[in-house]
Amino acid sequence: MATNRFFLWIGTAAVFAAVAGTGGAHAASDPGKQACAQEARKLCPAEMKSFSRKRVEACMIVRINQTSPACHAAMIRIKAQREAAAGPQ
Repeated sequence: MATNRFFLWIGTAAVFAAVAGTGGAHAASDPGKQACAQEARKLCPAEMKSFSRKRVEACMIVRINQTSPACHAAMIRIKAQREAAAGPQ
């Protein structure tokens, strides 16, 4: 039972970090990032289990229209950061 809690915590921390782009402590203070963590567990369970920040972000961006307004805004910021990092195509 304790092992399952550990992995749930790690998965949640991964989403916090993915959405925040920084440490999990910052994400915990942002309601949009908290909403995304909860939604990612529902919308992207396989990606959450992968512990891959990029996979979780990509999954959430694909499902952005299924997210709450708070999470949607956070995902728009992440999508813009990804596009800026990719540069002109």
